[in-house]
Parts: sequence; structure tokens; C-alpha cells
Amino acid sequence: MMRKSFAANGLLVFVAAVLSLAAPLASAQDQQQPPAAKTPYTLAEYNAFQACASQTDPQARIQSCDDFASKFPNSVLLPLVYQTDYQAYNQLKDYPKTIDAIDKFLAVPDDKLTVIPGVTKEKVTGDRLQALYIRAVAFNQVFNEKDPNAQDELTKARQAALDGLKVLGELPKPANMTDDQFAQQKKPPEILFNYTAGSAAFQLKDYKDAIDSFNAVLADKSDDAATYFRLGVAYLQLAGQQTPKQPQTPPNGQPPATPATPGTPATAGATAAAPDPAQQQANDLYMNGFWALARSIALKGPGEAQMRTYLRAQMFNYEQPACGTLLDQQMSELIQLAGTTPTRPATYSLPSAADLSKVLQSSNLLSILSDLQAGGDKGKMTWLAVCGQEIPDVVGKIIDATPGTDSIDFKVFTAATGEEIQAGTTPNLDVTVWTAPHADAVAAGAAAQTAASAPVQPEAARLEKGSEIKFTGTLTSYDTQPFLVHFDKCKVDASVIPQEKGAPKRKPRRPGAR
Repeated sequence: MMRKSFAANGLLVFVAAVLSLAAPLASAQDQQQPPAAKTPYTLAEYNAFQACASQTDPQARIQSCDDFASKFPNSVLLPLVYQTDYQAYNQLKDYPKTIDAIDKFLAVPDDKLTVIPGVTKEKVTGDRLQALYIRAVAFNQVFNEKDPNAQDELTKARQAALDGLKVLGELPKPANMTDDQFAQQKKPPEILFNYTAGSAAFQLKDYKDAIDSFNAVLADKSDDAATYFRLGVAYLQLAGQQTPKQPQTPPNGQPPATPATPGTPATAGATAAAPDPAQQQANDLYMNGFWALARSIALKGPGEAQMRTYLRAQMFNYEQPACGTLLDQQMSELIQLAGTTPTRPATYSLPSAADLSKVLQSSNLLSILSDLQAGGDKGKMTWLAVCGQEIPDVVGKIIDATPGTDSIDFKVFTAATGEEIQAGTTPNLDVTVWTAPHADAVAAGAAAQTAASAPVQPEAARLEKGSEIKFTGTLTSYDTQPFLVHFDKCKVDASVIPQEKGAPKRKPRRPGAR
């Protein structure tokens, strides 16, 4: 059920003021004088209508209206009875019957109303606006998506809300109101009608129309967190419908190409090609959706924790990054930005899974190092693509080694050729090799240790400063000053680990030698 609160009284006062200033009229019941020879109704109809309209108890008024409709089913006064009827039902908060009575009134053509003495075209406009407004309020109070007639109710509610906007646009401006005053007075009904049309379209899965209506609401009320949330979901649903099928980001264990030896030349990291128009349109919808959801969170809307969970899941599905920490950083930055402005700047965007996949497939360790050192947008894109990826067969020279309680930390330098590696004196890689089971894995139990812990190589402690290292590891983070890329879950190639003392000696290898 929708339970958005809207006050009807303000609208009724507004309509009454507009009509009284534009063309003074008597009330519906007062304007009906005892019939003269040319009146379109009989004395019996007139008396029955007066009995209905004069009732102060809503239940008694409803009964009188039912009696009138039964006795005079073709009376020209019947539309006024429908008005009296829906007002009584609305007073009792019987919203389904309020809507039924309003729909009967709205179904009466204008020319059937203006034949009633004293009912002008201007009054018809005001009466229809009042009825449409109360209908929208009643619908938002009573609608239940589980109702078997929900689809029909939504379709009618959306059309009635659009009709309300149309009638509101036809309402004459009082002579003593400025344009700005008149526009301000019309804002509350505009918000209600647009919200109702948007909500109905949303639940009918007409996301494009829902987006248009929700944006119209927010043009008048830019701090409505609940509407921003619905707008965000609508954008993402529409984006999902329009997104061309994309290749999946390779899972961990499917790394970018990396030189097996330092002598293999590196290629520059590639920049994702510009998407085709359909893809670009879908990407823009995703960005607008993320922004609207983030603004809803920034405005501290109801269910903020659930909103955060939903936004993170949607951003993850769009990017499919390997490093969750990067996604969390992006989300925090987005919420902060969205809190400062209602609409997304054209310059704000996030790379898609397809973008990251292209960068990943065209990168190797040396191009990754180059991109990260260069920084800027290219560096950010590269890191999003490669963070969390496993890189095989990395070759370098150990600049320093620091033993720990259950691991050893190697500072390593790598480059494109053996000669460059030999000449290196400053590390650009930080390599963690576990020499004992990780304490967290031990606490989690043997199964978790086997499934998730890093390889354990106590023999790696025999590696010394200045010697060659060859390993496979996972990229986890990097520092810009001094530049250092961090690897974890590393496994050192057994061929570079010195034998234990007393074992037959192997021919030593020079770092970088083939």
C-alpha cells in the first residue's frame, strides 16, 4: 500500500479562492432555486437534492444520495449528488467508495453539468480539479498492490492524475494574483498529481513515464528522499531493459597477460573504447539511478540502511569489481556529492564491467605499473580493473626482506628486462609471503584455512636480499609516494628458493637471467 501523506484542505481553499476571485459563484446547493417553468428538473428532484445536500451526518447524507439516485436516475442534478456523495465518503475515510463516487462525477460530460443553472465552465473546472485531487489522495491511502484489480486501479489512477495536471493548467489565474503567487499556489496539487502518476506508472513497470513524473515532483520538492529512491529504482530498471548484453568481467584466476620473464616487452594499458549510442544511453540511465539513490541516502530517508545495501548491490552489478573496498570508496564519494546537488553533473560517471574487462584484458604488470604511476583517470580506471586480480610469474630482484611472526615481507623491483632489474635499487613491489598459517584462518578452522588462506611457504625465508624472486600473487593496494604496489596471497616459484643447508647445491641464478 502507498501511504504518502497529502493534505486536501490546502487545495480546496486554493480552488475556492481562485473561483471566487475569477467568477463569484454560489455553492452547489444554494444555487439550486425552486424550479421555474423552464428549469431542467422537477420540484421533487429539487427537494430530494436539498434533503441530500443539507444532511450534516455523512452516513445520513450518503443514504439520501442513494435514495436520490434510485428515484431520479436520469436527473440533471445527479452530478451534484455524486459530488455530495464522494465528499461524505471522504469524510468517513471510506476511500474505495470515495473513488467510485468521484469516478461517477468525472464521467459526466461538461455539457451535462453546464445545463444546471448557475454552473459555469469555470466552476466545472474547479469542481473537477477538487475531485481529481481528492481522488489522488484517496488512491494513495488505499491502494494495495495485492488487490486482484490492481492493474486496472493503477491505470485509472495514473490517467486521473494526468487529467488533474491538465485541469490544473486550465485553471484561470485570479486578477489580483501575480504569476509567481499563482505558480506557488499550484505547487501542492502539482506535486500530488505528479507523484501519483509516477507511482502508478512505476508499479505498471512503465519506468520511462515514472521517471518523467518523479522528476517533475522533485523539480518542486528537491528534498523528498522517498521520491528520489523511487526515481533511482526506476532509472535502474529502465537501464536494465535497455542494456545490450555485456561480457562478464573475468573472475579471479583469469589474469591479464603478464610477461613470464622480465625480458618480455610490455604493452601500454588500453583505454576502453567509446560505447555505442545504445550502450551510452543505458550507462547514462545507470548513472542517474545511482545518483538518485545516493541523494535519497544523503537526505536521510526512511530505511537508509536498506537503501545503502541496495545501492551497493546495484553498483557492484554494474562494475563487477574484484576489490570491494574500492566500491565502498566510490559509494561514499557518490553519496557525499549527491548530497550537495539534486541532479547528476554530466561529468560524473563510473566505468562499467565491460569497460573494466577491456582494460583488464589488454593490461600486463608493466603497463599496470606505468598507468598507476601516471595517475589521473587512466590510473583510476586501471586500478579498478586490476585490483584483486591474480598476476602469475612475476620476476624481480629482492631489494630488502623483513621477516615477521608468520610472514616475510619482500621489497622487490621489477622491470621490462633483466638488465634493468639487475640495475634497480628502489623497490616498486611489496610482496607478502606467509611462512605460517594466517592467524585469522587458524581461528576460522581448517576448512576456511584451506579454502581462503594464502599459500604457506616457510622455505621462502631462505630467500635473501639481492637474489631473484619469481612469484604468483594477488594485487591488493598501492602507494603513490613512494610508489609501491602491494601483493598478497603470494606463492614463490620453488625454482628460485635456495635449498636447505646440507642439500646438494644447485647452480645459482642471477636475477633477471633467462
